[in-house]
Amino acid sequence: MTKLLYNELPRPTFRWMKVNHLELDPLTEGPQFPFQPDIRQTGDAIAIQGYHGEDWPDTKLFAGANAAALEQAVHHGNCGIDITVPAGAKGAVWLEYTLSDLEGQIDGPLRVRAGDGSDLQLFLTFEGGAEKGGINIAEYFELGNDAHLKVSKVQLHDHNVRHVEHRYAVGGKNSTVDYVSAELGSSTSIIYYKTDLNHDENQFNSQAMYLGNGDQIFDFSYWVPTQGVKTNTDILTTGALMDTSKKYFRGTIDFLRGGKKAVGSESDVCLLLNKGVHSISIPLLLCKEDDVVGNHASSAGQIDKDKLFYLMSRGFNEAGAQLIIVESNIRPVIDALGDADMENKALQAVREKMQFCHKKGDCHDKCTKRFPHFD
Repeated sequence: MTKLLYNELPRPTFRWMKVNHLELDPLTEGPQFPFQPDIRQTGDAIAIQGYHGEDWPDTKLFAGANAAALEQAVHHGNCGIDITVPAGAKGAVWLEYTLSDLEGQIDGPLRVRAGDGSDLQLFLTFEGGAEKGGINIAEYFELGNDAHLKVSKVQLHDHNVRHVEHRYAVGGKNSTVDYVSAELGSSTSIIYYKTDLNHDENQFNSQAMYLGNGDQIFDFSYWVPTQGVKTNTDILTTGALMDTSKKYFRGTIDFLRGGKKAVGSESDVCLLLNKGVHSISIPLLLCKEDDVVGNHASSAGQIDKDKLFYLMSRGFNEAGAQLIIVESNIRPVIDALGDADMENKALQAVREKMQFCHKKGDCHDKCTKRFPHFD
């Protein structure tokens, strides 16, 4: 069976290291029916309508996590949304994608066009599951001069779902793109980010947290070509792994010629809660310009035993002490989501996975459906 390659590094390293991409078996997809997410909005000037992939960026600019998956989402999907924000307008949009046995496969494009000086908050929630569940969403964010877009996401799919997301953002002068993501559900989460900082004083900020258990896989890939003057990039992923779960981080900040006084930073932090977990981190800096500042960092390790002992000496059991340490690490990302309901959902999922489900009862039954590890 031919394997599918996801999140290939833009500049591959040695093949024997087996970190250039994620290799998976093809997904057996369930039936596909027309689907529309639940939509709410504030700001009357914002227009939301159906979308079928017209005027999508050329694949030479954006190939996504996997070229075939991107093509499926953009041109052969069952769920397309277009959001247009006029110049100077402000508002917020909530999109809730819920898988079920009736809507087991959701493919589609999501396009946001934000005019000069506009400000949009986009809230994305992914929940539910199906026997042959899959999410494959392609997102294109186009910003005008001085525009601001913040995308907050919570992903809580059941364990039998493969979640694939392709994100491409490009902005005008002095535009800002902010991503905040909580990745907690699904069997495999594959997120590909490309953000072109082609114009002066572009800014890109991304915060992502994850918590893995069972045999979950999280794969994050960032590619940020930087060519504008005085651009700024700040990337953070942080989380924890249990059982035999795996996390991959591939971050590439590419300082191109002409991008003077650009600043780029990327950091990946992972707590390893037991033996058998797998964390791979590749924070890359590529540079063709002299007058830039680049920082990259990666850390992975077990919980500090002194911290654990201190908390347990104050009356917490080991599970409770671990929860406090893990939550203190990821809580700043959850708090940055900017929506109380989404923040509560993310925190509840973290606590269910970390502590409460070792007990039988309603909570245990609920969690074993979403997180089978606890059975």
